[in-house]
Amino acid sequence: MSSSKRRDETVNALDTSLNETGGSDVFSKLSAAHFLSSLEQFKDKIRSLTPKSAFPVDGSINEEAISRSVNKNTLAEWLGTAIDILERAASQIQGAADLETQVCSADVENKSLLKEKVEDQRKIIELQAQLIKKEQENVQSFKETVQKEVQSYAGVVASSCATALSPKKLQTVVKSIHDTEDRSRNIMIHGLVEKNDEDLKKSVSDIFSQLGEKPMFSIPRRVGKPVSGSVRPVKVLFPTASVVSALLAKSSNLRQSDTHKNIFLTPDRSREERIARKTLIQELRQKRKDEPDSIFMIKSGKVQRV
Repeated sequence: MSSSKRRDETVNALDTSLNETGGSDVFSKLSAAHFLSSLEQFKDKIRSLTPKSAFPVDGSINEEAISRSVNKNTLAEWLGTAIDILERAASQIQGAADLETQVCSADVENKSLLKEKVEDQRKIIELQAQLIKKEQENVQSFKETVQKEVQSYAGVVASSCATALSPKKLQTVVKSIHDTEDRSRNIMIHGLVEKNDEDLKKSVSDIFSQLGEKPMFSIPRRVGKPVSGSVRPVKVLFPTASVVSALLAKSSNLRQSDTHKNIFLTPDRSREERIARKTLIQELRQKRKDEPDSIFMIKSGKVQRV
């Protein structure tokens, strides 16, 4: 058998042994047990081909005994086998080094991500703490306000309990609140000429179309008793107060209309509100007369210079 073939058999036997004990996994091949096992097999083969005197019991090597019993071809075979074993070991070491670099890099990246996550959690906790503190402040402020209002109301009740809590007074307050809620969904149309066979629904729809709106509304009706030479206003009820606000905001556009320029829209005010409004209008007219170079308007329940 040639030395090259014997070397191949030795190396193949080494690979078979490694595969049986750990497969192709880099850590299995790289383990100290496998590497020492390979060297031990190689050493046993050398011992089997040399006299016992070549390897004394003290662990030294008798080179002279080896040179007398082993020819150059056998030494070359052993050297080649040793080189193959070392090359395999070097390859596995390099593979392990590359894998270790990847593992270290991944570990650094994971630590960085973990650090960022911890920082994000810290910020979230801080924001939650600030939110809780703000909510606590709002609750405390609300509590103080309620306490003041209760104390104020208690003083009023204590001073005029009989009057404040009388059934008639309560009925008046409840009715006022109910009327206010109902009126917020109404619009009063002024200046719409009365006719004997008038179609109020169509006339009202035409007015709203002039404003670019087509809202839903209940059947409109005239308010008050007919008076000769007087035009009664028309009351219109809507599903929500927001529709009323939208129409009132556009109502001034009717002044530009050829067919509806004498018509104007107002909120559905109570008797007290109408009296207060009339007073404000009189004040507005007087201001404009006294100061014609200034511009006045009614805002927030007052006559104000613009």
